[in-house]
Amino acid sequence: MRLALLTDLHFGRAQPDLVPPLLDSITAASPDLIVIAGDFVQRARASQFRDARAFVDRLQHPWIAVPGNHDIPLFNVIARALAPRAAYRRWIAPDPEPMIETADAVIVGLDTTHRWSHQRGLIRQGQIDRVGKVIRTAQDKPVIIMAHHPFHHRPEVEKKVMKGAADALTYWAACGPHVILSGHLHTWTVEPFVAQKSDAMTLQIHCGTGLSTRLRGEANEYAIIDLDGDQITAQRMTATADTLRFVPESRHSYRQTTTGWHELL
Repeated sequence: MRLALLTDLHFGRAQPDLVPPLLDSITAASPDLIVIAGDFVQRARASQFRDARAFVDRLQHPWIAVPGNHDIPLFNVIARALAPRAAYRRWIAPDPEPMIETADAVIVGLDTTHRWSHQRGLIRQGQIDRVGKVIRTAQDKPVIIMAHHPFHHRPEVEKKVMKGAADALTYWAACGPHVILSGHLHTWTVEPFVAQKSDAMTLQIHCGTGLSTRLRGEANEYAIIDLDGDQITAQRMTATADTLRFVPESRHSYRQTTTGWHELL
């Protein structure tokens, strides 16, 4: 099974010249499913959601998505209080937590946005329990968790890890191996996270922004993720404003074992 991971498109701060190359590259990759990990827009305005909707309507393959913190209103306090996901549901998808099970994988979407914590996000106990049950009952299928906010940050990241993330990682590690796809930080990271000294059950893949001008020193990028039995490979695809073309940048392969994820060299 092949996935294409997009995140942090940020229409309203997107680079229009990169839209056709990104669409062409995804079409050429021919994924079975495109997964979009939030932040479709910059300020949750209708005009920005309209552009985001036009983008997903041009995708040539099936897709699912979860919202990001920028997809709920920031300055419109009434909308943020009463219906923070209304615009996302109208323009992008009615279900902010989609779940798909195929012959090759189980993909679980999580809405980690929080109306009163614009940047940090939140994972709730009910979500933790639900995903844990999926991991325990998935048998030999890899479980892919998709959320906008990462569950673990590198030491140099200044942003706070979202509330409840540590509890989720500890519980899910006890349930079995799994993969987390996320964005938010506009940086690329592929590595196992060791929740306990004896395991590395969480393989995290953080992808940077597909289209935004807010690059934070990184290139625009998306990921091609191949699932093949107990192996997973993440191919980083990057583009610059000079080239306007997405090309392979790096490749990371891991195997799932009873003791967690181990890199294939």
